Amino acid sequence: MQLKNKVTISVKDYLSFNRAEQRGIVILLLILSGVILSNIFIPTGITHQPVDFTGFEKEVAIFESEWQKAKETEEKNLFMRTDTSFKKKMRLKTEFIVELNSADTFDLQRLRGIGPSFARRIVNYRQRLGGYIRKEQLLEVFGMDSSRYYALASNIGVSPDSVRRIDLNHITFKELLRHPYFPYEVTKAIMIYRQKNKQFRSLEELKSIEGISDSLFRRVFPYIRVDL
Repeated sequence: MQLKNKVTISVKDYLSFNRAEQRGIVILLLILSGVILSNIFIPTGITHQPVDFTGFEKEVAIFESEWQKAKETEEKNLFMRTDTSFKKKMRLKTEFIVELNSADTFDLQRLRGIGPSFARRIVNYRQRLGGYIRKEQLLEVFGMDSSRYYALASNIGVSPDSVRRIDLNHITFKELLRHPYFPYEVTKAIMIYRQKNKQFRSLEELKSIEGISDSLFRRVFPYIRVDL
């Protein structure tokens, strides 16, 4: 009996809890119960349902089509602007005109195939002529061939109003001889005729001078005059 009482006292000592310990045990049991219940009723992983874009496929297709058209239109407009600008620059480059009777050597060097030396020849020949009547007269410049001429012909112009005319009644032998269209024999015959007849009364008198053909008369006519 005494042994039984001792055992009972010993078990009570180990299984008896004070109030604080009892509250702790209750809280712990509640926590464990919560964990167990959460594992049962709440899934361990959340799976997201895929978004269904089926209803937007038509709108997406329309948007992509419109975007592609807009892109192609912009590229086309850019090409047209670039192409137009290029053509305009090329047109300005090829359509410039050099006026032969007023151009200096720098202006003439803008022409295809004309360098400083050739430009000086063109100016010197212009001074001897008294000015160009036709642009084809460039073919008379030393060294000018047909291929070079036709390469620059579209970029030259002539204003014959500025041509300097020779007064047959007052020009000297040396001055007339300097003109490219009056060779020595013709110049000599003109001076003899003027000395014999005192003066020229009309340009038509030149036709009566030996060595002056109809073709030569037409050639020199724009460069001569008669002051009485």
